[in-house]
Parts: sequence; C-alpha cells; structure tokens
Amino acid sequence: MIRPSPLRALVLAAALAAAPTGAAAPAAPATFVPPTGSSIVVRATEADGRTFVSVGDVASALGGTLAYEAATGSYELKIGAHTAVFGTETPIAVVDTKLVPLAGPVRGEGSTAFADADFFSRVLSPVFGVTFAWDKGTRTLAARRVETPEIGVEATVSAAEGTTKVVFRFTQPPPVKAEKGDEQVVLRFPGVKLVPNVPEVVVDDARVARLLLRPAELALVLKGKNLSTNVYTLTNPPRVVVDVTRAAPPPPVSAAPPAASPAPGALVVPTPTPRPEPRVVVLDPGHGGTEEGAKGPDGLLEKDVVLQLARTVREVLTARGYRVVTTRDSDVSVGFQDRTATANAAKADVFLSLHMNASRASSAHGTEVYYLSLDASDRAAAALAETENKAEPTATPSTETNAALRDLDLILWDLAQNQHLTASSRLAEIIQGDFNRLLGITTRGVKQAPLRVLIGVNAPAVLVEVAFISNPEEEKLIASEEFRKSVATTLAGSLDTFFRAAADGVAPIPFAPPPNGRR
Repeated sequence: MIRPSPLRALVLAAALAAAPTGAAAPAAPATFVPPTGSSIVVRATEADGRTFVSVGDVASALGGTLAYEAATGSYELKIGAHTAVFGTETPIAVVDTKLVPLAGPVRGEGSTAFADADFFSRVLSPVFGVTFAWDKGTRTLAARRVETPEIGVEATVSAAEGTTKVVFRFTQPPPVKAEKGDEQVVLRFPGVKLVPNVPEVVVDDARVARLLLRPAELALVLKGKNLSTNVYTLTNPPRVVVDVTRAAPPPPVSAAPPAASPAPGALVVPTPTPRPEPRVVVLDPGHGGTEEGAKGPDGLLEKDVVLQLARTVREVLTARGYRVVTTRDSDVSVGFQDRTATANAAKADVFLSLHMNASRASSAHGTEVYYLSLDASDRAAAALAETENKAEPTATPSTETNAALRDLDLILWDLAQNQHLTASSRLAEIIQGDFNRLLGITTRGVKQAPLRVLIGVNAPAVLVEVAFISNPEEEKLIASEEFRKSVATTLAGSLDTFFRAAADGVAPIPFAPPPNGRR
C-alpha cells in the first residue's frame, strides 16, 4: 500500500539530489507586491549570488499558510483549494498531485523556507494565473495577473466493449479538476478560458446523454445512476479522457429466514460463489509509427511483428476469460506516458510490454524478460534500456527537463512500482521459465533495467524480449503464425500460473535491491 501521506511521500522519495551549494547569508528584508492590495516586507536570505525570500511570508500575503514537518523535513504550502509540497534536498515540488521540476531546491532554516522568483513562477503561476518577477535593484518580488489564456477544445465520443469513451482534445495542456456525481461528470479548468467548437453535443449512446462545453467547464450528462466513470489525461496531443461503464449491480439481499438443517443423509448442494471479475491484462506492443524498432536480416520490422503478436495474444487470453486492453491497435506512435496511462486507466492487473531483441552477434537467441530497476542488472541490460528508452516519439527534453528526470523516475519508482516489485519479479521468473521450455534453451536469466515504459505502471509490469529478430532462424520463427500462437499460449499459461500462485498465497520470489542500496 502507498504510504498515508502521498504528497509528502513524493517529496521524500526523491532523495538523491545534492544539497544546495554555497552557504546562505543573512540579508536585508525584501518587498513583496501581491496582485491586489498593498506591498509588504518579507524576510530574505542570500546564497550563490541570488536572493531568496520567505515562502511563508508570500503565502500569508496571498491568504495561505506554510506548514513544516520536522520529522520529514518537508513543507506544505496551502492557498485556497491548492496544495504544494516540497523539500530542501531535491528540485521537485508536488502541486495538487502534479510533479513540477524546479531550477533548484528551496532553502530551509527550520520552519522557514526561502525560495527565489523562479520557484514562485513554477509553483504558483499555473494555479493563480499570475507572473512573478524579481527586481534586484529595489529588492522587490512582484506578482502580476496575466490575461486568461484561451484554449481550444473539441469532443469525440465512441463506444466499444461495454465502454463509452469521451475524448476532449485541447490546443494546449490545460489544468483540470474532475468532479464526479451520480448523473454527471464535470471537468473544471481553473485559470483558463475554454473555446469549444460547439456548446452542446447530443449523444446517441446507452450511457452518455449529452456533452456540455462551456468556457470554464465541460460536463458529461449520464444516462442513469448505475454507471462507473474513470477520468485520466493523455499527452501528444493533450487530451482528457472519460471512460463510462455500467457498474456491476450489488448482490441482492435476501430477507428469507435461515434454512432449516438438512436431514441426516440428505444431499447438500453448496451455494455457488459469485464469479470473480475477470483479470485485466494490458498488452503493450512496442514501438510503432515512425519508431520501427529492430530490423531482421530479411527486413522484418519489430514494430510490425509485435503488433501481430499482441493481436494473437489478445485472442488467446480473451478465450481464457481475461479482459485484454492494448496500448496500440495499429501502426501508430504512442508515447511512454500514454502507454502507462492506458494501463492505469484500465486498472490493469498485469502489464506486458512485448518486444523483439537484437544483437550484433547473429547467433544470439532466446527470450529475455525484464522488470523495473533504476540500475541495470548488467551491461547488456543497460544497453537494451538505452535503446528502448530512445523510442519515445516526442521531442528531445530540454536540458532542464533531463536534469529532473532522475528525480522524477525515483518518485514514480517509489510510489507506483515498489509495491509491485516482488510480483513483477515473480511474473518475470514464470515467463522466463516457460519460454525457456518453449524455445528449448538454457535460461538467459531474468534481468532488471531502467525501462521508461515500465515506470509509473500501477501493477506488476514486465518487458518481454520474445526472441532475437537479428537471428536469421528466430526471425523466420517470429514471422510464422504457428510460432505466434505458441508464444500466445505460453504467455497465457504463464499468467494462469502467476494468478493461481497469487490466489494460493505463494510466497513471492525474494527481491534483491538495486546496487548502492537504492529502491
């Protein structure tokens, strides 16, 4: 289970950043000018040639509070309905559960936190629609309101497999808050003005009656009260998705009197137990679109064969009673974040990322199964992670973003995967063993690597390099429908074993933590 205070846990999990350089020195007070009202004097300190002002003083001027938790060394800033949590050892803040990279850590002197203008711009500007600027000559931090940005939005509705999917597409990523009710879902967008293409959409659907598109909010009017809704965001392009499904009705409550005891020798028919909900398996065919992946000697592309394989696996798993969701159903580019979001939105019980391996040595063969670690188990695992992590079909992150990625990875690692590591390890061992028997090979061994496609998945997650597409013999196998069916059947058997062991309370395989004591 995630620890009781997730916001503080997010800050504490990112504990690898170096302490701030340069000693802080006392400084003359500074001035803060809020968007409205009179200017006030705020405490300040100097370090590294920069001025840092009191976060608590600024918060108070804006009608908020700053609390300090000595046990964890973290600060909690509250202004209205918004909350930000941060520490003094890592350049990360959590604003309303969203991760915000900072240019550098804040400075702390006991219960007092000091930050520069950049901190306030990153943490408070998106929430309040203001800009912060520091005037060195007058030692003034000024907050000024900015014009409300306008963001275009359009909606589409589709229905399949018992789910109605409403997708709102935006011209740029907006801040969003969801409010769920029995008869509607309302999405609110603080600090922005929506410019919808139409004000209302009447929907011919069994679960959604209509959509209301307004400048400050979007609303789904539902048909009936016995519906379940799930709201999540996607990027590239920016979207908010609402999945609407029919909720399972509660079991009937019988008021019948207790049955009489059966007569001696009478046949007793046990009461059937309710059928459990099907396990949800999310299949992730790697690469796609412009990202081709590895290429075989005869020209077979990894992106094509793993998509074909995923379709076969889905067919086999569905026949066995699993509910299967795929991250892509066609030859399209899908970002790592979108793959993760798909898994979490589907409330996956297992996440399987399907790939084909490649090596400069054409004789390399067999299956390799990976689960997440921030450190690779060996050089080959590190090289594979570097290759797979380059497959993100988005622009290269900025230097600033790259600097925060390791901290961000640690946070997501701690929260989303720590609770699933032993299960991921066991699943990987089961799949590896079954594929060794399928291919008639000695084990290549389960491996760990910092694979970005696995980071943030809130379920046991593994990446399966099914075979070496660079090996001419295995390339021919991969191209065969018969082999794909064998792989699908093997994977299905592995999942059956995994879930059966979990239901029977089998002890997980011991997990060896990554080097350097990091988890």
